[in-house]
Amino acid sequence: MEFDRRGKLVEQAVPYPGGNLFSLASGGAIYIRDPRRKVVEQQLNGGVFGPVTDADWRVIRPYLEENERLFGIAIDDLLTVAGRRLPPAEVYRKVSAVSLAVLASATEKKT
Repeated sequence: MEFDRRGKLVEQAVPYPGGNLFSLASGGAIYIRDPRRKVVEQQLNGGVFGPVTDADWRVIRPYLEENERLFGIAIDDLLTVAGRRLPPAEVYRKVSAVSLAVLASATEKKT
């Protein structure tokens, strides 16, 4: 998301243009706003997509509430896509680290 010249919150063309989104992560998760599912696994560099659950939303929401307080970015605006308010699991994607065994196996296959 970004602000346009009039200060209106608008969706960016690509949520994450790079190819190193989850580089060197060994645990935890990140949540990306990607309602159109434009980010692909090749961009994750050792991460894997997983479902956003109600428990995840309980983790994410306080941070978004703080952003709303500090920067005026309303949660309702973040959950609105093409004029429709969607459930968090349809707007956000969870990226978690893959297990070291899976990562080692993938590395062995490349060599």
